[in-house]
Amino acid sequence: MDNIFGAILTVSFSGAYIPQIVKMIRYRSSKDVSLIMLIINAVGYWCGLGYVLLKGVDAMWLTLNYSLGFVMTFLCIFVWFIYKNSEKRCI
Repeated sequence: MDNIFGAILTVSFSGAYIPQIVKMIRYRSSKDVSLIMLIINAVGYWCGLGYVLLKGVDAMWLTLNYSLGFVMTFLCIFVWFIYKNSEKRCI
């Protein structure tokens, strides 16, 4: 049962970035996406992964969640920078 919850945790947190990435690509704009929020998320995922690894926590789903979450956040930031100049914005 815990594997089911772990899988749902990982898929939902990591997959949550996909609609935002698709929207930025589709509209060629990152106007409505907060870069600061993405950076804070990236720091949180990075620290969470570091904590799990340094503490030696035996939790595959948690490690996978933090790893994939960081990758997806980084990808979202990358796409944000591609489309940041599409329109004038306030950060």
